[in-house]
Amino acid sequence: MTATDPRGPMSLPLCRIRSVHRDVNSIDWASLTHAYGSAADVPGLIGDLRSADGEVRSATLYELYGNIFHQGSRYEASAYAVPFLLELVAERTTPARQEVIRLLADLAVGHRSYHLATGFPVTGLRNAVAEVPEETWQRWSQAMKDWYDVVSTGQRQPVPLDKAERRLLAIRHELAAYDAVRAGVQVLLACLDDADGEVVGEAIQALAWFPEEGAAIRPALLDIAADEQQPMRVAGAALVALGLLGGQCPQPVADLLNSNLASTDPHLRWSAAVAWALLRGKRVPDSAVAELRAWAVAGNGDTEETICEAHPADVALEVLDRMAEPVAERVRADLVTAALAEQPRSNWHNHFNVVLDRAFPQMEPAHGRTFEELTAPQRAVIVWLTRNPHVFGSSGPQGPLRQYGLPTTNEALCAYAASQ
Repeated sequence: MTATDPRGPMSLPLCRIRSVHRDVNSIDWASLTHAYGSAADVPGLIGDLRSADGEVRSATLYELYGNIFHQGSRYEASAYAVPFLLELVAERTTPARQEVIRLLADLAVGHRSYHLATGFPVTGLRNAVAEVPEETWQRWSQAMKDWYDVVSTGQRQPVPLDKAERRLLAIRHELAAYDAVRAGVQVLLACLDDADGEVVGEAIQALAWFPEEGAAIRPALLDIAADEQQPMRVAGAALVALGLLGGQCPQPVADLLNSNLASTDPHLRWSAAVAWALLRGKRVPDSAVAELRAWAVAGNGDTEETICEAHPADVALEVLDRMAEPVAERVRADLVTAALAEQPRSNWHNHFNVVLDRAFPQMEPAHGRTFEELTAPQRAVIVWLTRNPHVFGSSGPQGPLRQYGLPTTNEALCAYAASQ
């Protein structure tokens, strides 16, 4: 298959991914694009992941995260790279396979921590892609290739697509990468029996994002979560993955979540509470809400990151935002009050990144809300700023305020607060 095959990179049957070694050079990589233009460097990088030298592999992963997963974006070449990465995972002689699995999971859903409280919006992506005719995709892709050819020579040229068109093209690349990894679900399931605990843990976290394959994935995760011999972190990851897969909550799953919610291990309690919320939505049991609230109130402190490089307190608060909004608002009000009382001596910019993130979840720059339409913790932040003009300066909160669509000077904030 070549890069111009209209079927795309995922026409290879899933069963053959594990049994047939494909020639990486059969792809016309030079005609594909990634973040820096031509993807001609990708096959060599894939080969370097087999290196026994850890420094070579580390440098290689750095390059791949920079070109086919640049700052969370996926590109035309991203999906084409996936089958070869899956081959590496299927070969048990590949060193540090957990690192390749992590890359595959990131290619599938982007920054996974962004989706822990909601799941990956694959249905929305499919609907968006389905609305654009194939000839339009071809025209947009060719226009971007031509543009890359020009700018790679050092010349300047306006991007040929508008912002909405570029976003749709990006969504198509995201979905192609997602489906490419989805085709390797059986490869990832085989990793659950691996002797290497890191491989098992990364495979669990990768499998969590494919609800369309839930019938095949769910039983394996349920077995792991119910196995008392599993390490707590592995069992907890399986619980959260069951929640992210969604679907019905049969009695065995409910019993498992309830037993873990009563566990003496805090990580298992957190995992069960998150899973309950993901499966039940606003019908989440009160015991799970109480557990999530306890984590959110405590803040990150010295807690370690949980799955997908996310802090449990952050995830707990985001889940509460969606499933128990009144509880979340009270928690955010307390966190904002505590943060404003800290009074850092310098670097107000960084401090207010934290403050505003707690007060203004999901706030877009063009929100258009009046002061009266803000929540209580949001109004408290504005009032505090109007009363403390000394925090404005070179390292003040101007940048964070701008990001949340708020006035950036003390005078303008005073006027905004007085406009109620």
